[in-house]
Order: sequence, then structure tokens, then C-alpha cells
Amino acid sequence: NSEEKKTTYISDDELDRYRVYHSYMWQRKMTPEVVEMFDVGYDDDTKSITFPVRDIHGRCLFVARRSVLTKFFNYPAGAEKPVYGLYELSRCTPYPKEVIICESMIDAIYFWTVGKYAVALNGLGNELQFKQLRDMPCRKFILCTDSDDAGMKARARIKKNVRNKLIVEYVLPDGRKDANDCTQEELRTMQEIF
Repeated sequence: NSEEKKTTYISDDELDRYRVYHSYMWQRKMTPEVVEMFDVGYDDDTKSITFPVRDIHGRCLFVARRSVLTKFFNYPAGAEKPVYGLYELSRCTPYPKEVIICESMIDAIYFWTVGKYAVALNGLGNELQFKQLRDMPCRKFILCTDSDDAGMKARARIKKNVRNKLIVEYVLPDGRKDANDCTQEELRTMQEIF
């Protein structure tokens, strides 16, 4: 295609505007260390927590937002969602042998607070994400999507589209709808099923 789309990246100057703490981060069980690592911020104009979504090289593709007042998530119109957390994983030495796959960025970040490596799809998975998952240099994925129908659908889609990895699942404790509902101890001791 001769009209190849030129990627424009979000500048560090723009991200600097969001580099402040907000109490909602702590309500969602983040720590200052993971807020720093994932460059999570706060946009006062939209009353939202900001999540820079980066490519594997650390360039910011777009900023996702989560309202602190409602459950509203916002992605820029037409944004193709990559796997969230690939850049942060790429900085780990050695690269983790196993990685947890979540639906939401908040769930993935929460796993990092207990020393587990996780990424997020921000949905049920798309072709770009399945390719990125297949290309990741780890051996094993642990699925920890939400416990609702959409979460089960996401698990089925990953198993169908990512066949070159060992895939197991975490079973959320009874009554927990997602990883962020769990205690840190529950996250550390979650049982895997094949």
C-alpha cells in the first residue's frame, strides 16, 4: 500500500502533564513503583487515570484513560490496541519464562505489585495482539481474564489463536470478578489449571 500510515507518537511533554499521583491509583492497589514503571498518571481535564500504551521500543502510541468517577474506559478513536505491557516486559532481565494475560491494564499492573509478570489485552484480543503473544520469548502463558462471559470468551480466543505456548489458567477465588478484586496473598497463591 503506497499510502502507508505514518505512526505519530505521544510526546514526553504531553505525558509530563499527567505525571501526578491520584488517590484512585491506591484504591486500585497500585504502588508508587508500578505507577512509575508503567508511567501511570492523572488527567485533571477528563478526571481520568492515564495509561500510556507503548510499542516494544517504549514509544507512546496513545494514552488510554479510566475515569475516576465512573467505570468508563477511553481509547482514542481508531487506535489499534497492542498488548499492554510488552515494553515493560522487554526491560526484564532475564525475560520471564511465564507471563499472565489479563483483560484490563489495572489487573495486569496489580500482578506486578506482587512480583508476577502480566500483560493486558484491553478487551477480548485482536489479530495484532495474538501475533504479539505468539512472538513473545516466553514459554508459558497463564490466563487470568475476568470471571464473566467476556472473560471466558477471551480465554477461548487466546487458546485458539496462540498455539505455540503452554497455556494454563488461573481460577479466580469464588466471588471475585477479576484480579483486582483479590488480595495480594490470593494473587501470590492462585492455583493453575490445565
